[in-house]
This record gives sequence, C-alpha cells and structure tokens, in this order.
Amino acid sequence: MLYFQFLSLVFGTVMVSLAPAIVIRGERWVDLFSELFFPEKQPVWLWVAGAASAFLVLITWYVELTSSVRLSWVMTLFITLSLVKSYFLIFRYEPSRRTIMDMMGKGRSFTIGLAGIMYLAGFCILCLGIFAF
Repeated sequence: MLYFQFLSLVFGTVMVSLAPAIVIRGERWVDLFSELFFPEKQPVWLWVAGAASAFLVLITWYVELTSSVRLSWVMTLFITLSLVKSYFLIFRYEPSRRTIMDMMGKGRSFTIGLAGIMYLAGFCILCLGIFAF
C-alpha cells in the first residue's frame, strides 16, 4: 500500500508543480525543452531513463500481483504506459523528436493546453495517493 501511495504522491506532486512552471516560462520552456531534453543527437541519458522505467514497471507489476491494494491497477497502468514512451524515445528517436518539436511549435495555446492536462492528471493522481491508498 505504501508503495503505490509513494508513487502517486511523487508523480502527482511533480506534475502539479511542473504545470505552472511550463505556463510561466512559456516559449522559453519550449527552447529549454528542445535544447536540453531533445537535442539533434540522441542523448545517452535516454537509455538510462528507459532502463529505469523498465525496472520501475517490473517492480510495480510485482507489487501489483503480490498485494491486494484497492485501485492499485490505476497506478500500475500509469507506470506501465511509461514503457511506450521509453520505446519511442530510445528506438525511434528521430521521428519522435520531430513529432514532439512540431507540437511544441504550435505556440502558446499548445503550451497552456499541455500544462492544463498535466495539472489535471497530476491532481487526480495526487488525490489517488491521498484518499485511495
């Protein structure tokens, strides 16, 4: 139970606090994002992050299958979806980067929409960690 509560509190807090930072930074956030996180050449840290996400998914599924925590399947599904993101960023970096940069180039409306969705999802995950586990 504490495992899923910890995961949801960490991910929810990061998402809720990152959303206003995205809105406040605006276009500077897009520049920082493209230079630091998605440069032309694939950074090595993506392989490390991919391995860490695979390890986290394995641990989460182990805890899911060996414990009976109410609504733990929601966090398990959320964590498992990180493998899809990791796959595309590691093995299909160039098409993924192009798609992400095209979306980021849509301007302020995309940035505000992304921040709003991130804030709402983070709030729901945070509430899951506070009230459900």
